[in-house]
Amino acid sequence: MKSLYLPVITAAVLLTGCASPHVITMKDGRNIQTQDTPEMNDDGFYEYETQEGSDARVNGTEVLEINEK
Repeated sequence: MKSLYLPVITAAVLLTGCASPHVITMKDGRNIQTQDTPEMNDDGFYEYETQEGSDARVNGTEVLEINEK
């Protein structure tokens, strides 16, 4: 049973390192804080997870910049 703990803990640490908060700055001056790294989909929208844990997306043409928090 002990041999199961190490892979589970390692996976949890690695997955935690992948998600980092970002700030999306929109062309109209709004800032959107995310829980994870926004990813561009095939339709030209950035998809991300909100601070509340919901999935959201914004049109990539409206985004000025995306910075890690």
